Amino acid sequence: MQRTYRGSCHCQSVKFEARIDFSKGTGKCNCSFCGKLRLWLVQVRPEDFVLLSGESDLTHYEGKNPVAHHPFCKHCGVHVFDRVDMPNGTGYPYINVNIMCIDDFDLNEALNAPISYANGLANDWGNPPRETRHL
Repeated sequence: MQRTYRGSCHCQSVKFEARIDFSKGTGKCNCSFCGKLRLWLVQVRPEDFVLLSGESDLTHYEGKNPVAHHPFCKHCGVHVFDRVDMPNGTGYPYINVNIMCIDDFDLNEALNAPISYANGLANDWGNPPRETRHL
């Protein structure tokens, strides 16, 4: 069931609202970016994500993937979300919300949802990596 969540970075400069359906699952990736941050993400459509405040408090990192945009708070350094443009493996643009940035986060809700793993490190996005315990 889709529901509206609010979230923020650590210093509260960047705040967002997102409509999320945890029953559709969450994701973890072993690519060089996600793996180092140990990101736990949930994918939402751009129309289901609103940046409420802090756009001027964001700075951006652009890695090797030209369609993946990695904004983070320039004050506290927290990576709140990613924006993924086209073309990508899904066929549509999306936002990856860092679920650990959701205010009043219910860990059980996320743990009870299916988790998919992406092998971004091997550029094999459609298959899980052999090892996922560290993600």
